[in-house]
Amino acid sequence: MEQIFETLKGILVRALPTFFLVIALHWFLKKVLFQPMERVLEERRKKTQGAVEASEATLARVNEKMAEYEAALGNARAGIFHEQEESRKRLAAQQTVLVDAARAEQAEKVAAVKRGLAEEAAQAKAMLAAEADRLADQIAGAVLAGRMQ
Repeated sequence: MEQIFETLKGILVRALPTFFLVIALHWFLKKVLFQPMERVLEERRKKTQGAVEASEATLARVNEKMAEYEAALGNARAGIFHEQEESRKRLAAQQTVLVDAARAEQAEKVAAVKRGLAEEAAQAKAMLAAEADRLADQIAGAVLAGRMQ
């Protein structure tokens, strides 16, 4: 057993410098390589996170502007529709006035033509009555002259 301890002692004595060397290497790599790398990665993460946050803020502003634009566009469309409706009402009122005036004018013309036709009809009746009397006198004269012959 003593021989085993002596062997182990020899192995441990030879392993101690390697153990200390591994510990020193670990400490050296940690200070020289891993900590600076962690700092660089943390800076990148912060910059990336900052860029993402800036992008999100910009996107939020863009969405707000888009909502304002859509609201303004809706208001403009409503205003245009209102103006078109007012123009349509004005035009309809003007057309109604013009149609009423045209109807009145045509009614006057029709009444004047009817009066003219009534006068012509009265004159024609008077002429026909006079002609009928003349023809009646002629026929009566012819009939009486034929009896007398």
